[in-house]
Amino acid sequence: MKYAHEVIDLLAAYPGREFRMAEILRHVSRGIPLAPASQEAMRRGARRVLDHLLDAGHVQRCGGNTKSATYSWQQLGHALHKNHAHLGPDLRQ
Repeated sequence: MKYAHEVIDLLAAYPGREFRMAEILRHVSRGIPLAPASQEAMRRGARRVLDHLLDAGHVQRCGGNTKSATYSWQQLGHALHKNHAHLGPDLRQ
């Protein structure tokens, strides 16, 4: 996918923080103003990445499928206590 690296970099850097689509697109385009056709193509590509991340369970969408929807990276904390046996020995002793 074309914009997967940029979208994942932004969302994973701030787990739990909600991003609007405009903020995600600004990060993907590096703040460079684009023609409307290019901007729409970028929006479709970023939306495709977000849909795959939603299906995989890495991202949460708040606000449904409306224009006001926000996206946030799923925090690991909810599953950490379940997998503590697979984390290795506790070195804090």
